[in-house]
Amino acid sequence: MSIDFRKLSKQRLDPEWIKQQQARREEERRIFEESEKIRHKTVCFTGHRPQKLGGYDMKNPTMLKLKEKLLEVIEILIVENERDRFITGGALGADTAAFWCVHILKEKYPRIKNIVAVPFENQDKKWSTEQQAWYRKMLDKADEVIKVDETENYKDNTVPIGEYSVAKLSRRNEYMVDHSKDIVAIYDGSKSGTSNCLYYAQNRYLGHEIWRLYPQYDFQLDIYYTPS
Repeated sequence: MSIDFRKLSKQRLDPEWIKQQQARREEERRIFEESEKIRHKTVCFTGHRPQKLGGYDMKNPTMLKLKEKLLEVIEILIVENERDRFITGGALGADTAAFWCVHILKEKYPRIKNIVAVPFENQDKKWSTEQQAWYRKMLDKADEVIKVDETENYKDNTVPIGEYSVAKLSRRNEYMVDHSKDIVAIYDGSKSGTSNCLYYAQNRYLGHEIWRLYPQYDFQLDIYYTPS
């Protein structure tokens, strides 16, 4: 296909065309600035599944200690860092603990939003009946539920919407990282979905503030930043 450069040059000199392009750029900048403003008020969570956090009993000593520490960290993020949006991934373990801790703090800070970003709708398909019941209760209590595999730029076109794929778990993490300023990571240093999530954040150059809790050291807190 040949390009008519004379026509193209004439178009670019047209005042109306120039006006339209300027308006488009202004709108793109406005949308970007608004999304960045929201991102800088947002925290996401990443962390291990129950087998690395004392087991599936949410009241086991390790999990109770984690909840205690999460309540402390989340409140600091609300009060001192002025964060008001919290995104969890809806998985068993650290995600579930983080969601219910935010839910508890909503009573004290009703302005905050408790958001769940699920990788796909049927995430709980193979869970136990009790786990499914708590999962549905979590989605019901959430201020917003985002189905990441239905979200533009995060879809996995290799499997149907709503169904499982490993890629969708990673896309869920990528969505949360891309839309957050702070990341609370319950991470013991082992190779896992959590390590992949933090690696992704490290390479996004968005200047994330990482609040890392070490399960093997009684959830000791370490705060550091990714490049921007």
